[in-house]
Amino acid sequence: MNYLERQILMSHTINDNLAVERDPHELLHIFENAEDLPTLPEVAVRLQETVNDPRSGAKDVAKIIENDPAIATKVLRMVNSVFYAPAHGEEITQLTPAIARLGFLTVTNIALSTSVFQAFSPINNPAFNRRHFWKHSICVGIVTSILYDYCANSLTQRVSRDVAHLSGIVHDMGKILFERYANPEFHKAIESARQQDLPVIKEEARFIGMGHDEAGAWLAAKWHLGKEIQSVVRYHHNPLDCPDKDSHALLKLVHMADYICHMQGLGDSGNCNAFYDQHIREELNLNPDKIAEIMDMVELEAANSDILLSLSE
Repeated sequence: MNYLERQILMSHTINDNLAVERDPHELLHIFENAEDLPTLPEVAVRLQETVNDPRSGAKDVAKIIENDPAIATKVLRMVNSVFYAPAHGEEITQLTPAIARLGFLTVTNIALSTSVFQAFSPINNPAFNRRHFWKHSICVGIVTSILYDYCANSLTQRVSRDVAHLSGIVHDMGKILFERYANPEFHKAIESARQQDLPVIKEEARFIGMGHDEAGAWLAAKWHLGKEIQSVVRYHHNPLDCPDKDSHALLKLVHMADYICHMQGLGDSGNCNAFYDQHIREELNLNPDKIAEIMDMVELEAANSDILLSLSE
């Protein structure tokens, strides 16, 4: 049994009166042995390696992307959107100048985030709308980036804006695992949470045996996503419990961004009752006036979510 499995099993000995319908160890076994469990697309893996190589240039990234027409199309669509299009208005049709304009990390974010959500085909579940979920995830990425700008002076650690954006997008990736491999229980958890006005993560523990944070952390580790991403996926609901202190600043941003998106109805992740840690809001100096300013910024970038939403198709 590895470290993550031990942590998950230990977390479920705390409350013995939970009516767990599926043992968490059994569920991890199902994940691990699923013949249809996708791997992270090779292009996303190679992009991460190339971007982390200081000797790489736009041409190196272009060589990788040109072998994946779907991602190449998404990159060109993004660079020609209103947010990145050149002032002279000429359409960019070649990958190398497109990558140079967007930047390595933005291109990697496009490839990685769309790969994560496209890895699993949607399953018909009226309680969980994949398109609404994708929009929520994108908006959390946008709000995390904006919070990064607004809260920079309150952060005690350096955070990359691009990593903040990607972390916000993939924070709920565990729900895709539940949709695929624990669909009936996931459906029950969502419906029960709505009926009782509870955070869905509490009902996931009752009906599935673990929360989407734990399941997502397993998948993030399986796909060898970065340490910061793994920490965000696992601890976005309880940032201060994360043993990796270096990730606390990033976690706090995603934690508050997730709450803000829920309260503003930006997409729908299946969670009807969002909550946040009051101490984190105070640490980030997020008073009501500042949150109102942030929401004005979110409205200005709302079209960006529609563009990114189209990238999932």
